[in-house]
Amino acid sequence: MRSRRTRWAVGLLAVALLGLAITVRPARVVPLVRTTLASSWFPLVLMGLYALRPFVGWPVMVLSALVGFRYGVLVGLPVALAGAVVTSLVPYVAGRVVPASGRLVGRFSTGSQAYFQRAGGVRGVVAARLAPLPAEPVSAAAGAGGVSLPAFVLGTVVGETPWTIAAVSIGHSMTVFSVSAVAVDWRLVGAGVVVAVALLARPVARAVRARWR
Repeated sequence: MRSRRTRWAVGLLAVALLGLAITVRPARVVPLVRTTLASSWFPLVLMGLYALRPFVGWPVMVLSALVGFRYGVLVGLPVALAGAVVTSLVPYVAGRVVPASGRLVGRFSTGSQAYFQRAGGVRGVVAARLAPLPAEPVSAAAGAGGVSLPAFVLGTVVGETPWTIAAVSIGHSMTVFSVSAVAVDWRLVGAGVVVAVALLARPVARAVRARWR
């Protein structure tokens, strides 16, 4: 009975978050904070946006670009990287604490554990961040897969660095901040995929050899 109630609660929460994500879009919210960009309140507003981001599924790059627009590249890069790590902790913790019951969650947890056991914690997170895959599933998979917090943080910093540099640079180049102008360079995407494949080549080869023995 308790496991059924837990599944219902998780399902209702997922539906509520989906509705929130559909309603609260960056293009609607970010323009509202433009008036705070030059004020002393902006750091608090920025922290609030980073806290909200994992619940509404905003791309991390949007906030990284906003940081670059406000602080420039040199100051903005460490700030945006810190924000990317902190905002990823919510789904990471959720992946660690949500019971692995039910068919869908159980498969997700089992698959995550198998992936990180073969790839390793840091390498697995770096490869997933570079791929690039959606931020929330990657963070939740790391939590469900048993990746330690230091390994998760290090992997997130390394894997998010190229995307953060690109986003902060885009934001810094703007004269007026616009969400629609935060576009992904497909050459960077291709390079990220190539590096991710290279990182996972050895663990995949080991897994294939072990399976055929």
